[in-house]
Amino acid sequence: MHWMITGISIPILVLLFQSRGLSLQDIGFVMAVWVGSTALLEVPLGGVADRYGRKTTYLLSLLVNIMGCCVLFYAAGLGPLLVAALFLGASRAIYSGTLDAWFYDSFQLCLVADSDNLGRTLTFHKAQAWVNISVTVGLAAGSVFGGWLPDYMASSGVEIASIYDANIAVVIAANIVLLAITLRLINEAGDQGHSVQAEFMCFRTSFGVITKAFSHAVIRRLMQTTIVYGAVLSSVETFWQPYLLGVMQHSAGTNVGVDNITAFGVIAGLYFFMSSLSSLCSIRLLTFVGGSHKTLLFATRLFSGAVLIMMANSSDTMSFSALYLLFFFCFTLGNSSQSVLINDNTEARHRSTMLSVSSLMVTSGAVCASLLFGVVSEHYGISLSWVMCGVGLMASSVLFVFMPEQRELATR
Repeated sequence: MHWMITGISIPILVLLFQSRGLSLQDIGFVMAVWVGSTALLEVPLGGVADRYGRKTTYLLSLLVNIMGCCVLFYAAGLGPLLVAALFLGASRAIYSGTLDAWFYDSFQLCLVADSDNLGRTLTFHKAQAWVNISVTVGLAAGSVFGGWLPDYMASSGVEIASIYDANIAVVIAANIVLLAITLRLINEAGDQGHSVQAEFMCFRTSFGVITKAFSHAVIRRLMQTTIVYGAVLSSVETFWQPYLLGVMQHSAGTNVGVDNITAFGVIAGLYFFMSSLSSLCSIRLLTFVGGSHKTLLFATRLFSGAVLIMMANSSDTMSFSALYLLFFFCFTLGNSSQSVLINDNTEARHRSTMLSVSSLMVTSGAVCASLLFGVVSEHYGISLSWVMCGVGLMASSVLFVFMPEQRELATR
């Protein structure tokens, strides 16, 4: 449900920014503030989740998200949009690590309770793959709906300032429903204190986990490659909509406007379908490479970089769509393996914090990409930005070669 709501704004977000008069450089700046606010709050709020409780932290993130969407709904210029981006980035930072850590701990409890049966049939890698499928199905459903909604608003004759505003209004209402459902259905045991001393311990724990992340033989390489992963992800997600619009206009041979947002929603939905399919295929592929997570990560990141370079040179709608979907299929094949390596190399009491450190690396790369590639795309074209990203992704994949293959990992 969480990711379905997130998906509603994905097909139209950059188009909404452009409809409010923003250039590609302005959009890059807004996205830099968005992911930058996430980066600044990522790690300390990960520690808060470990100490004060994941349910409380997650509910707070929904409230902040609702506030950000309300600002976004009424924002008309760069300044208000930056404020909205600040709220939405903070919301992402607040819930980062809570859901994944919650699931991992619950999974381990299930193994202990039913070790004779569950342990023989389900590994965490397989379980994580199914979680990724649930996430991507939600994102796909939300994206298809989010692409259809503006077309429906345009054809229905409903009086609204922008056809994209309906998406934001639906996200606000859906988040309120999700907040109520979480309050009702989720129970979290444990008594968390809220003293000043406890807060200080949260920050100290966070910085201790950062130190471990960059000294641990396995996690250090994961964090280094995750920075590049975040930069590439941000560049593709930010600029695929204006790039596709340009391709569609070129194919039509005229300067047509955006009159079929449903197509953007369908492509976004298919992207998440490919990501879900890659989670299923990763189970078989991991077996094919002898259970080596680092080999899987190396091969998939290397190939996805090559596909991104080809995508940057696509000139018609069909070839772009095919390469876009192939890119994300390859790009996400190693996500379950990365999750396994991070969780298995992290103590349970620091798991939310370490996952937040990982998200910090993603957002740090995204901030750099938004600032750099916003300028590059505005003045030299989106294609050059994507070629640079593809080369960087292929180069960073080599780091996995130097990562030790640890099969017996101390996690308790």
